[in-house]
Amino acid sequence: MEIDNLDIKKEFYKSLNERQKRHFLGIQAIKLGYGGITAVSKSFEVDRDTISRGRQEVLSGDRLPDGRIRQEGGGRKKNSLRNQN
Repeated sequence: MEIDNLDIKKEFYKSLNERQKRHFLGIQAIKLGYGGITAVSKSFEVDRDTISRGRQEVLSGDRLPDGRIRQEGGGRKKNSLRNQN
């Protein structure tokens, strides 16, 4: 299974934020059909779970408020006094 214009797509991929990257890879996997997740994973050297998550987000129509990349509460947590030991 081959991804058309792979070099161009890899360059474009580098310019995306993390959510856009997931969605882009998910769309590529959807477009390829059966075996697409594996092909995209190998071509872009990205974990299959990331591609599966992006695929699900695209298919479900998940939307975030404008200006957000992560869901509320997502990302690294701030250090608290308890965690500094």
